[in-house]
Amino acid sequence: MRADVRRVVRGAAGRFVVPVAAQFDAATRARRWEWFREAFPDIDKLRVVDLGGSVDFWLHAPVRPAHVEVVGIDAKPRRVLSWLELGVGDPVTYAGAYDVALCDGLFEVESGRRREALAGAVRGLASRYWVRAARVRRAELERLFPDAVVRRERRGGLVVSHIAAKPR
Repeated sequence: MRADVRRVVRGAAGRFVVPVAAQFDAATRARRWEWFREAFPDIDKLRVVDLGGSVDFWLHAPVRPAHVEVVGIDAKPRRVLSWLELGVGDPVTYAGAYDVALCDGLFEVESGRRREALAGAVRGLASRYWVRAARVRRAELERLFPDAVVRRERRGGLVVSHIAAKPR
């Protein structure tokens, strides 16, 4: 599909043009959040560590955990909101105890031993986790997370990423 394909949408504000790719992305994200809610129906009571994530991700998320700590190497530690804070550190060696570890997209930039160590960090930080990787094969996620359910995320019939989740 060409990236410049557009569709006219009629809404309350009148007619406007929306890139079709953006509609696919929105539908994919909405489905992903449904899966996340199914995996963690008690998310509002849980403490989450997000390895390599962003504060913006959580500010726009349709779910609100009891507490989220977003961990990044280049971050400056600070409390953003009462339930959201930014931690500084290497996601691979970060320490703490949480209910859920989330890692969305960081596996693509790590390789070899760092990827193995990141998988160990995810499993070590929380007994429950959610890992999404776009350029990591399903077999590798199954090997790194043998106690997880791994699903394919599709868009337009193509597999665009895999999600390894351990909800309990």
